Amino acid sequence: MNQKEIAEWIEDRGELMLMKKDGEGFVIAARAPDGMWKTAEAETLAQAITLWEEV
Repeated sequence: MNQKEIAEWIEDRGELMLMKKDGEGFVIAARAPDGMWKTAEAETLAQAITLWEEV
């Protein structure tokens, strides 16, 4: 996932929280199209996005 794809993914989310934990990676919490909040945590932002999509 390149920078443009990450930016587009972030823009496409309605409600989104993104956090970078020092030395631990990234955490995403975003509302899915069905209205439920989903979270994902991974070493890189791209990995967190991929994991969020799979949940």
